[in-house]
Amino acid sequence: MACKKKEIKEETALVLRNDVYQSNPLISSRKVFGLLGMRIFLLGLMGVNPHFSEQDKYYDEDFPELLISTSKLTELFGNTKYLAELKPACKKLFDTIIELNRANGGVTLCHLFDKLEYEPNDGLHLQFSRYMRPYILDLFQSQGYTRINAKYLFKLSSPYAMRLLELLLQYQNIRLFKKLMEIKRRMTVEELRFALNVPAGTYKDRMDHFKKFVLDDPIKEINTRTPYIVRYETIKEGRRVVAFEFTMDTCNVPKDDEDDCNVKRGCDAIQTLCALGFTERIARAIFSKCLDEADCFSRINRAQAVLYRNKRPIKNKLGFLRKAIEEDWQVVRERTRSSEDSSTSTRTRTEARTDDSMTPIGEIVRSMTFLPMESANPNKPQPINVDGKQIPRGLAEIFMKYIRKGEMLDSVKESLQVYDTTIEKFMDACEKNGL
Repeated sequence: MACKKKEIKEETALVLRNDVYQSNPLISSRKVFGLLGMRIFLLGLMGVNPHFSEQDKYYDEDFPELLISTSKLTELFGNTKYLAELKPACKKLFDTIIELNRANGGVTLCHLFDKLEYEPNDGLHLQFSRYMRPYILDLFQSQGYTRINAKYLFKLSSPYAMRLLELLLQYQNIRLFKKLMEIKRRMTVEELRFALNVPAGTYKDRMDHFKKFVLDDPIKEINTRTPYIVRYETIKEGRRVVAFEFTMDTCNVPKDDEDDCNVKRGCDAIQTLCALGFTERIARAIFSKCLDEADCFSRINRAQAVLYRNKRPIKNKLGFLRKAIEEDWQVVRERTRSSEDSSTSTRTRTEARTDDSMTPIGEIVRSMTFLPMESANPNKPQPINVDGKQIPRGLAEIFMKYIRKGEMLDSVKESLQVYDTTIEKFMDACEKNGL
């Protein structure tokens, strides 16, 4: 029996995921959770493999029964004091009802769990109720769903802070918000009271206390313990506060923690900007000003050409480039009228685009021969040495990506000619450097 329990622990440890998924109706529901109840709920979500679409091949057909070991609980909770509170927390949570408002004005009430059991020498056993399937498991049938990195929720110690973060992240996939790298959401006071489970009558006549304890203190915790930055404005009717408009900055969220589609979107353009010396945060901010990845590459080409043709000394080349890319400066060329019009010949400056047939990578590499690879990051990876020529590591990674895919090889060959090397020599050097 001991061996069997050990095997179960090892299996369940493998299925606990960093990302948790909830249907949007569940995000907006009333969750009568304390801090420990919220964390137990998150543990259950971390062990579920949802069904996202009818084409999915790998998902849980039913809710699995999970066993999270005591050592894993200590690691996730960050403090052993919570283990002493698990027994009463499980009892309270088992009796908890989720309240979901319906669009027609009705309400749905559901129990969360079919099983909750805690044994100090074993761990926490839990299994969601079958009635939670539409909100946690069968997400392809729901009214949209929200993905959240659970590690940020575990860093918070206020249930209000955890719920606020969930409610704001529900809007993270709106296209405009993704482009601006910020999330906006307006909620009435009544909607906030419902979603945050603020007891009826609490702070009813003291909006200053409501803002301090329900909003200000939790938001301060979000801003200091997670990469998200939240602020809000009050909306009034006369002298009465009726709603709040929240804004959450997502610029500092690490790349790996963003939505999969957002990670892939503009990946090559962002890597190229980083290879030029920009930090990843600034590269993403620059990319957000572009229409798409192709537009970003074209802007980089034009900005590099503007820099190359500028005859004045520029101290801050990265600042110059950033402004040129974001504002999409056009190349200024000098042209001479034809000899037939020599009587009126004058040198004129006209705005024109660079040759769009020129590959982005080729143009970038050519211009990088005169642009120092300066970066605000002191721990920047070392460049790749190929026959005495230094190729920036970020750029080398992009080249290797195209070589492995068999794409844009002519462009890569042309770009490597700047460094007087071939693809074969370049690949050998990259392999020696672990690329």
